[in-house]
Amino acid sequence: MRILSGLLLLLVAFMAQGATAQEPLKLLSRSMETIADPGLSASEWRWLREHRKIRLAVWLPMSPPYDITTGLNDYGGINADFLGLAADNLGVEIEVIRYPNYQAALEALRAGEADFIAQASDNQHHQGLILSHPYSPNSAVEVVNNEATQDDAVRKIAIAPGYDPQRVLERYPNAEIVPFYSPRHALEALAFRKIDLFFCDGVTARYLVNQSNISNLLIRPLDTPFPVSGFSFAAMPKMRIWITVLNNFLAALPESASVEIHRRWNGGIPLSLSEQKPVFTSLENKWIDEHKCIRVAVAEDNPPIAFFDKGGKMRGIIADVLTALQLRTGFTFVIQRFPTQRAALASVKAGKSDLVAGVTQGDIWRTDLLTTRTWLYNSWVMVGQAHSVPGAVSPGVLSLDGQSPEEWLRKQSGGQTEKVDTWRQGLNRIVHSNDKMMAMPLIVANTLLANKEYAALRILGSIDIDPMRFSFGASRQSWPLITILNKALINIPPEDLHALTRGGNAGNSFTSTGPKQVALSTVVSVGLAIAFLLCLAAAWGYRRHLHYQQRMLKIISAQRQSRKLAHRASRAKSVFLTTMSHEIRTPIGAIMGMLELVMKRPGDTQQNRQSVQVAWDAAQALLDLIGNILDVSRIESGRLVLRPERSSLRKLIEEPAMLFEGMAAQKGLAFVLERDAELREDVLVDRSRFRQILVNIVGNAIKFTERGQITLSVQLDGRDEGYLLLRITVIDTGVGIDEATQQRLFQPFTQGNTPNVAQGSGLGLYICRTLTMMMGGSLAIHSEPGQGTTVTVSLKLPIMAERQDVPDIQPAPPLSRPSLRVLIVDDNPVGRMVLSQQLSWLGHRAIDADSSASALEALQHAQPDAVITDCNMPGMSGFELAQIIHTNYPDIVVFGATADAREVVRERAREAGMRHCLFKPITLTMLAELLAPLKGSAPIAESPQGSIACNLPPELLEGDNLPLFLSLQISVIDESLAHLRAWLVTPDTALRETLHKLRGGLALLGVPALIARCEAQEANPDRDGIHQLLAELEQLRAALQRWYDSGRQP
Repeated sequence: MRILSGLLLLLVAFMAQGATAQEPLKLLSRSMETIADPGLSASEWRWLREHRKIRLAVWLPMSPPYDITTGLNDYGGINADFLGLAADNLGVEIEVIRYPNYQAALEALRAGEADFIAQASDNQHHQGLILSHPYSPNSAVEVVNNEATQDDAVRKIAIAPGYDPQRVLERYPNAEIVPFYSPRHALEALAFRKIDLFFCDGVTARYLVNQSNISNLLIRPLDTPFPVSGFSFAAMPKMRIWITVLNNFLAALPESASVEIHRRWNGGIPLSLSEQKPVFTSLENKWIDEHKCIRVAVAEDNPPIAFFDKGGKMRGIIADVLTALQLRTGFTFVIQRFPTQRAALASVKAGKSDLVAGVTQGDIWRTDLLTTRTWLYNSWVMVGQAHSVPGAVSPGVLSLDGQSPEEWLRKQSGGQTEKVDTWRQGLNRIVHSNDKMMAMPLIVANTLLANKEYAALRILGSIDIDPMRFSFGASRQSWPLITILNKALINIPPEDLHALTRGGNAGNSFTSTGPKQVALSTVVSVGLAIAFLLCLAAAWGYRRHLHYQQRMLKIISAQRQSRKLAHRASRAKSVFLTTMSHEIRTPIGAIMGMLELVMKRPGDTQQNRQSVQVAWDAAQALLDLIGNILDVSRIESGRLVLRPERSSLRKLIEEPAMLFEGMAAQKGLAFVLERDAELREDVLVDRSRFRQILVNIVGNAIKFTERGQITLSVQLDGRDEGYLLLRITVIDTGVGIDEATQQRLFQPFTQGNTPNVAQGSGLGLYICRTLTMMMGGSLAIHSEPGQGTTVTVSLKLPIMAERQDVPDIQPAPPLSRPSLRVLIVDDNPVGRMVLSQQLSWLGHRAIDADSSASALEALQHAQPDAVITDCNMPGMSGFELAQIIHTNYPDIVVFGATADAREVVRERAREAGMRHCLFKPITLTMLAELLAPLKGSAPIAESPQGSIACNLPPELLEGDNLPLFLSLQISVIDESLAHLRAWLVTPDTALRETLHKLRGGLALLGVPALIARCEAQEANPDRDGIHQLLAELEQLRAALQRWYDSGRQP
């Protein structure tokens, strides 16, 4: 036993020492608010992308309610709520590091070990830090003891950190400053008349007074204003851009969000149990189902923490907290009543109880039990005879067995401590002894000393140690119970928890079991009850038999249900494998068949071109299928996220409309676009996902329609408080869908039963409906067989503020591009060969390496302009290679390439120092766009007619689609050339419409120079620019004409 006690003492000493070192904390934010536009510039967004992790320095002592640690390593409070909103809306991670004191945190800022601090004010500004706009008011107040009279002089004051002591003393010229470790200790000293006044900010004062169960303190405003700035975030000047970002964020944050945060942390809001229940894991849900009844060990006579009424029902704070936990977990708490705290702890240790309540965290640890989060902080006080000298510690200090400040007692009383079993036992001994004192929780002392029997006793003062933490305790075998209760405690809003723990008067109660004081009359009653129970023994046995039969029936029913679910899961797996087998083997068969024909007829150029085109289309279809499968996986795992950005709604509709028009014309269908003229705003939307919805719905309409027309209608349904209500309707004259098929269309791998039409994977509509719901909208289908189908998408999109500044007109790119030396790193020889030939086609020089080690050796001899490395290679991965290159060769740009299309891979690549990460397969267009911004050693002159690096959708390359598309493009260019020549004679305002229409087609041809030229002339036309645009358009028209005539892409 001595060895165990020694080990426990060492553990406590080690934990105390660790608390003073640098310590990481986890940000725990309770606020949710989406800001449509934080108002950041492009350079600020780029800075955030490059600095994904921002370090916040905090220090001891913590300053509630601005920063609080309710668990062992979490960081909550007002600061955490504001920073959680910033992290969510700015896409960064806030890493919290706690330092032993403010000076250590300040040194960490200066050394670059931390990036910023919170709750800063004028003092930090004087120390050379730059401050953000205030996020919280800093209104100074006075806290006084309401038992003091107006005539009492202010002689001793305490001042909260953040205020200049000299300026405060000017208001109280005859006072002296008494230092305290924390504002909580200062308020306790004020409550016991050790000081006369506490100078503090109003938010902190209200929270601590409301939460600490001190009833004799009064908060009053100052007679004259005390000028001071509000609380801000602060950083060194080198982090000025982060402070600017925070200023923009705070300016964009709605005032209601700030009001809600401060309301949450004022410590006095009444209880509300209407919030959403916590989310438990499958293991936790299983544990809850298997352990519906939780036996809670509680010591009696511990008011207001826990006490029992005449009927044996437990009341008090624990009853209220357990009621809140019961609503959130579904547990039934069975109270087991024990005479002492030590007996309650021993019952849990022995496995006779599941949970102990009403005990402090330290005592639970000393019994080798696990603890939950803290649900109540309270101070230790010393109670003694009213005539005792304040501050003096008696040689014989009493403490409760199972709940006492052991470390402090050993230091202060020289080990002369005596244990008592109950609080009343200890107080009774003090009443009859002049040299006894007792260490008690403040909340318990206030309650018990209000009784007349203890009128001769009083609270002598607070014990200057950290406040006790009331928690629940459980055995190590019941660790899931601890995680479940922790989630439930987090789910209780702070203001509700404060209301619960403020006095235990909510009226909740629990019936108890266990030992009681039994009177003689009770013995007689119990005897009669036993006689009655004997009469019912036979009936009870029969009831037990019936219960057993019912239980067996439930077990059999559960087994049947399990078999049914297993069969359903097996069937779903079979459907998935069958569908995927067909959908994957079909394009692979086309690819292999066409490539085999190409190898058999090497001289037939025209036929081979068509075969390769078919193989390309099949490969593109396979990629689309894989993309859909990944989307379904992300949806089911909850990891599908939208990436909204500022977008022109008109462009989002009109650009794909040309594609739809070509697809419809190929089938002899008319395509009609109806766009509301009022749709002029820019909106916040994920462009690629919006296009995915549009292409899927219109593509289905074209696919399942043989005659008639397709109508795409985009209408404005109104505007609602900064949101645009958009209705997109796609109407076709196809075969229609019956009611039964419509009911199952939005399930994965579900297809219609349209005859003579190739079916897809059955994923498109399921993904589209999920995307519309994520955008805050809906998708509905109305269809009848033979009458066509109408699909309606309703969206609610945030409207972006109108741009105030005129964008700078960028000069058109030159007709030449740099030649680059690119190092390719890939352990797959096929991958190296494909990339090498693609780079050669683009006019670049490729050097290849089959491993990271070979690449590093090559870099010692010659340094390329860029490196493209596979991310996953044996030995040293591409991520590790990128980190080494980024460190040793900072001027070399590194790009990643991977077949793993998960977003986490892209994040890892960014953290490794890669500028971008390409998802395989890599196309010529992707490479061209990737390398275009880089400067190489020599330019490559383009051919006079210009090179067309188009990225046409696969549908336009099928059959006769390409000639039709080219002829439409040539017609549009001819019309544009005629209008441009006419404008040179007679300038008119219709030029912008012509150039806008022209740009829609150029976007599909991959000619950025011409697009930039069109944009420049659209914004500010001039004769020289129009002449140059005419010359370039004539070159492009000639190239398209050659493509149309020969069938070969120039």
